[in-house]
Parts: sequence; C-alpha cells; structure tokens
Amino acid sequence: MSVAVAVTVAGPVSAQAPAAPAAPPPFATTKITDNVYIFRYGGHQSMFIVTPEGVIATDPISLKRPAAAAYIAEIRKITQAPIKYVIYSHHHYDHIAGGKPFKDQGAVFIAHER
Repeated sequence: MSVAVAVTVAGPVSAQAPAAPAAPPPFATTKITDNVYIFRYGGHQSMFIVTPEGVIATDPISLKRPAAAAYIAEIRKITQAPIKYVIYSHHHYDHIAGGKPFKDQGAVFIAHER
C-alpha cells in the first residue's frame, strides 16, 4: 500500500531571524538621591552632586571615548550651575583622562598627591 502526501505552499516563505535586542545607550544618568547622580559611560561610572554653590563632579572617564562631553551635557540637563570641582577618585588613567572640558568651564581639580 502506498500513501501519497501532497504539500501545498501558499506564497513565498522567508525565515526571519528574531530582532537582536537593542544595545543600551553608551551613557546614562541615574538620580540616586536629592542632588546626587551617577553618570555611566560604557562600563565606567562617575558621580556628581549639585550644591547651592555649584556642581562637584568625579572622574571624567574619557580615555579613548567622548565621555567628558556627554558627562557635561548630562549635568546641563539637570542644572546650569557652574561645575566648581572635579575630584579624582584615584590615579588610573581611565578615570582621570578627559578633564580639559571641565577645566575650560572653570572647575578646580582635587586629587591625592600620588
């Protein structure tokens, strides 16, 4: 006994791969508490505090990436107060690179002598 199987295809068939998840933006700012914010760029992060006298920022984190410009732009979304200080948390080049845009805005830098 033989069995015949008929297959009918209606229209063209195309296999689509599922869409890849969207990559997270390269930077983001998160409010931690009143006037305290975390700025993340890639896998690095800094923080800034908005005070009545101006902004205190840490670590420009701009080695081989335009993080300083994005960091300042994120601060400006929150306040137009002057950036008064940049505090280096430690000496690693990936944290201290990119200070010039802050200096150009008049920031004073604070770092350990070593």
